[in-house]
Amino acid sequence: MPAFEDVVSALSPKERVWSFSFSRLCLDYCTDLSYRRATGLINTVLHRSEEDSMKVRTLADFAERVGSNIQDYLTVVSGNILKGHNFEPGTGELAVSDTATKPEQTAEQKLWADEIAKKAEEINLQREPREQIKMEKLAGMESPQDKCCYISIDDIGVKHQKETRKDGGSKSAKYVENTVVHVQANGGSYYLTAFGMEAAFRLLAAFLLSNNLMQGYTLVFFADGARSIKNYIEKYFSFRQYCLILDWYHLKKKCKELISSSLKGTKEQKKDYTQSLLRMLWVGNSKEAVVYLNSLDESQIKSKYWLGELSGYIERKEAQIVCYALRHGFGLRVSSNRVEKANDILVAQRQKHSGMSWSFKGSSSLSSISMVILNNDIDQWLRSHSFSFSMPGAVAA
Repeated sequence: MPAFEDVVSALSPKERVWSFSFSRLCLDYCTDLSYRRATGLINTVLHRSEEDSMKVRTLADFAERVGSNIQDYLTVVSGNILKGHNFEPGTGELAVSDTATKPEQTAEQKLWADEIAKKAEEINLQREPREQIKMEKLAGMESPQDKCCYISIDDIGVKHQKETRKDGGSKSAKYVENTVVHVQANGGSYYLTAFGMEAAFRLLAAFLLSNNLMQGYTLVFFADGARSIKNYIEKYFSFRQYCLILDWYHLKKKCKELISSSLKGTKEQKKDYTQSLLRMLWVGNSKEAVVYLNSLDESQIKSKYWLGELSGYIERKEAQIVCYALRHGFGLRVSSNRVEKANDILVAQRQKHSGMSWSFKGSSSLSSISMVILNNDIDQWLRSHSFSFSMPGAVAA
């Protein structure tokens, strides 16, 4: 056991030893409150005088240092996991069993296919032809009993701090973009966040491999339709089967907005147009939806440009528009609302207040700390500068 003098001898006169409890208090405060409010509360709780008080810059530097260390740790850990599995994005090289690339169809799954087909026929009896469920839209739909891993992905931007520009300097980015990922499987969930889509997908691939969620599981992705997300899913998971679903909330919102811009009429009339369109999309009939839009009378159209934008949007997203009606009826997810909530907790509620702006390091560091707190890994991190990188209920590789 080292003597007390040996532990603190390297400290300068104004430096302090930060205990576990004090560090935890600082991180809890600064991820919920502004640095100014957080330091004010810390100084009040510790009865520190003005001369001896913690400064705002001290707390901000501490948070940035902790966040950067977490990111460095995850970069090393994820890199080692990917290397250990011979994983190369886009190549399909992966040292796991065949069940990772093509899960075997069980007898229960075959019975499930018959069950959903029967349910679809019952629903179709109550609907007009263009609002009926098409059997091809049901292929590959997982059952509530299947081993599934649900992955929701979204980007969230916060205002970027203006930087002093030298003559001839380039303009800085307007927003700092953090990518947030929510993983759900076996009754548990885990949150990942990183600065940039590439880094987030490397973390995701490593997490799935280390928790044995790549083997024997059906991967179901939920996203808001962003092309960048689709491209990265193809880059990292093209070697195996997966399903990408356009979040129903974003599809519904987009249709409402573009109907309002493209068609004439009162608010109630536009609502009727929207309802007719959504009834077709709710059962996955994207082709019928486009036919419906193209069949509208000239007298109903306010802007052919925006109507064309809506038709083009539905056509581009056709592969991601599934039969939401049956999924909802069987209790399966139709939304990426979990990652939307994660965006609020990890980034928005702390970093998107009026007047706030952030550096790339400052924003991503706070998001990383919030992620570790939300995953209940913060105590282990403060004690050992490491954590398990595993989800409750998962079997680590």
